[in-house]
Amino acid sequence: MDTVVFVDPKAIDFFTNEMLLAKIDTEKDSALSKQYAISALPTSVMFGPDGKEIDRIVGYEPTDQFLAQLRDYQQGKGTLADLLNRVKENDDRALYFDIADKYKYRGGSDEAKSWYEKIIAAGSPTDSLSGEARLALADMYYRAKEYDKAMETFRAVKKDFGPGYFGETADIYCAVIYNRKGDTANAIDAFKQFVKDYPNSEDVEYAQQQIAKLTGTEAASKNN
Repeated sequence: MDTVVFVDPKAIDFFTNEMLLAKIDTEKDSALSKQYAISALPTSVMFGPDGKEIDRIVGYEPTDQFLAQLRDYQQGKGTLADLLNRVKENDDRALYFDIADKYKYRGGSDEAKSWYEKIIAAGSPTDSLSGEARLALADMYYRAKEYDKAMETFRAVKKDFGPGYFGETADIYCAVIYNRKGDTANAIDAFKQFVKDYPNSEDVEYAQQQIAKLTGTEAASKNN
């Protein structure tokens, strides 16, 4: 964002004339990061004149898309409050998902879980939106370091969906979780199995790097 969006003349004009911009280093100011539940980078939080959060943008967006979303938020469009009002009149599972994501990235884990669970309850547990919701729930357990619960949830996704997108995502996460738990043998086996099962996955390079680290071949190659 610093080297692309915030140096764009359109962004400079916007933050000069329409909105005040303040940047924080989350590593140096961990207290402020915790206060505003910054769980992913980059995160842009918009506040109103009263100091209350209007909404936030998580992840990188190109300048035009980023500024358009901020302007929508200024008008109350697409904010959490807006979505909660819309869902009262529109029983739409896609809206449930958007609301869950809003809560997830602002530290409202209980609310997020509730909305993800509504998605699953309102449809089939094996339709695509339920699959996304189940992955999101598993990811929340993972981020909370509830590794056993995360593993259980990811494995259930793999069992129900098979080796497609959802199964692939579940498998790479399970390998990562083994590693996080310090279960090196199972982590190596899981990463190797992932490479075998999904040779064309964009995560293959990452899996191979982890195998090299865990087996010590990376250190050996550097020493030669």
